[in-house]
Amino acid sequence: MTPKNRFWWFFAVSISIIFIFFTILSIFFWRQLSPQEKVYLITLLKSNFAFIFIAVFLMLTGFVFALDGIFHSYIIPVVRLSEEVSVMQSVNPSHRIKIDGSKDVMRLVKVINEGADTIEALRKSVSEKIRTARSQAEEEKNLLASFMAELPQGVLICNTDGRIIFYNKRSRIFLEESPEGADPADAPGRFIGLGRSIFGVMDKNLIVHALDVLTAKIRKKEPVPVAHFVMMGGGARLLRAEAIPILNQEAALPMLKSGAPFAGYILILYDITREIENERRVQFLLQSLLMRFRGSVAGIRSAIEAIIEYPEIDADQLDHFRRIIHSEALNLGDTLEKTTETYNSEIESHWPLVYMPVADLLDTVGQKAKEKLGIKMTVNNTAKTSHQVRVDSYSAIMALLFLLNRLKEQTGAAEFQCTYDRSDLFLHIDLSWKGTGIRIETLRQWESQPLMIESEGTALTLKEVLSHHDAQVWCYACREPKELPRLRLFLPITAEGEVGPEEAGGISISIESRPEYYDFDLFNQPGQNPELDDTPLTELTYTVFDTETTGLDPKIDEIISIGAVRIVNGRLLYKENFDQLVDPKRPLPYESIQFHGIREEMLAGQPPIEKALPLFHAFASDTILLGHNAAFDMRMLQMKEASTGIRFINPVLDTLLLSAVLHPSQEAHKIEAIAERLGIRVVGRHTALGDAITTGEIFLKLLPLLKQAGLHTLRDARVASQKTYYARMKY
Repeated sequence: MTPKNRFWWFFAVSISIIFIFFTILSIFFWRQLSPQEKVYLITLLKSNFAFIFIAVFLMLTGFVFALDGIFHSYIIPVVRLSEEVSVMQSVNPSHRIKIDGSKDVMRLVKVINEGADTIEALRKSVSEKIRTARSQAEEEKNLLASFMAELPQGVLICNTDGRIIFYNKRSRIFLEESPEGADPADAPGRFIGLGRSIFGVMDKNLIVHALDVLTAKIRKKEPVPVAHFVMMGGGARLLRAEAIPILNQEAALPMLKSGAPFAGYILILYDITREIENERRVQFLLQSLLMRFRGSVAGIRSAIEAIIEYPEIDADQLDHFRRIIHSEALNLGDTLEKTTETYNSEIESHWPLVYMPVADLLDTVGQKAKEKLGIKMTVNNTAKTSHQVRVDSYSAIMALLFLLNRLKEQTGAAEFQCTYDRSDLFLHIDLSWKGTGIRIETLRQWESQPLMIESEGTALTLKEVLSHHDAQVWCYACREPKELPRLRLFLPITAEGEVGPEEAGGISISIESRPEYYDFDLFNQPGQNPELDDTPLTELTYTVFDTETTGLDPKIDEIISIGAVRIVNGRLLYKENFDQLVDPKRPLPYESIQFHGIREEMLAGQPPIEKALPLFHAFASDTILLGHNAAFDMRMLQMKEASTGIRFINPVLDTLLLSAVLHPSQEAHKIEAIAERLGIRVVGRHTALGDAITTGEIFLKLLPLLKQAGLHTLRDARVASQKTYYARMKY
């Protein structure tokens, strides 16, 4: 009930009581009068009716003003005082009471604010000590979680109910990403998130089979129980999955309520699409080679058998068979050469190159040269700056060791000076020695040899390794008496501090704040699918959403933006969000553009509501919808049921109504007013995602106040909301 409504209700009750009192008093007085006195009184009232009416009117007016003064000086301030004290105590210690009232009330407000200042100072001191005590443990926990979140493999951890309690970025890419060039709105709507079911992104039969395998292996007491399966991921990926159980620490084989002898399981995902494609290409290549070999060998065999069987064959026929053998032998050589080139190109096509400091590369070469070849290599950085090169470390190291070994065999030198510097595009590495130089022809012969040093190396030649690295090698003779012969290797260089594309999506760990990719408290979450009405508000999963529209009439206006964010286990997951512009297929009113800032060119090419709404429906599945003035947004969604076939049956809560339940004496329940009252900074106002995030932050601040008010479950909050004045608003 608003303060104005409460005043008039209080006024009506007071007037009714006064009227009843004076009516009873008048009846009692009338009965005590004699007939002559009654006649005289009636005559007196008739003759002085105007004066009596004015007197009664003035008395009522004075009573209204007096009542209004008492109401706004004492009653309303006291009610607001209790509401604002609860805000100060529970959700916003920095909040201070600012109300108008009588002098006594204002003195009380001053005392409360001064006491709040003292309590806040003590609370900050205690909080600082607690934060310092927890920082090390929290830092280590977040470091581990951040490291796991950035692994190149996809990792998901689930409890026995199949609810996701950890995921990393790579798993989202593997399972959610649409095929390249596809319309995101055509995606199947598979979302990974904390508290979501793994069965929404993976075939349930595969998971159940893997868990059965794990259960059997654990009961057989296998030391490393692992289950494997292959599945299709997002973007037409083929994924290999490993399922690993998480055993309970209290017992070796605990049996949980679910019947599984473990507390949860880890799913590790590997993208094997490229691997399978390469294997298929190589297999096709070998099959083609075999078919060609069979034909050529058959021709050669037939010719030789004819020569052996008919030794006295005439010269022309014998020459014909010889030409057949020669031709087929040449075909075999050409086929083998082309197949080898194709095979090497296949190897190169998926030969990974990574960025590494050239100093680390050369230090490793120097150590291995000393251990394996007995060669001393002294490294000197001429430019005195750090550089990075993009290499396959193993083949690059083997190439440099191969060159050092050949130089030692050719020149007899056992000590080499290694210097490196950069030009505009290349890093040049110089190997110099005392003694004779080498000829370019010798170097070119080395390029055709495989990189083998004793029993270690690779079948690839030096030329193939150099080609894959876009590198060149050259030798220089002595031009001056003091100049040493040298061999120079040219490698493409990256700028100092530059990060390669492979590493751009790699591990980058920050431990300053708690990552959003995990919530291990969900291991102990009681009952994931109970009756929603009896579930505590703190245990529910919410989709906080908002819409931006072309106007305020759901019957004629269109949705142009949908924004949403999830709340799981009392945490607002900012990165698990939904942010989609929608093409309304109609011009935008000028007033609408001024309100939300969305222009028509921003909506060009965006999916229509028929494609956008199914995605949002999938994002919000199995959650409570939460909004501010949600009646309007729900009406907008309801108007699209016929055209999209999408119907939202989720339970709905409204922060506007919840604020009115908790603070009925406050006149303002807009987002800005509530946020200021609760100490929340508003960012991105009048954008769908920005308003959804602010609404979520408001709801989390309201949760402890709802608990204080005795509203613990979804039913409690819904029933209380329906009793508010704002619940009568219809769209």
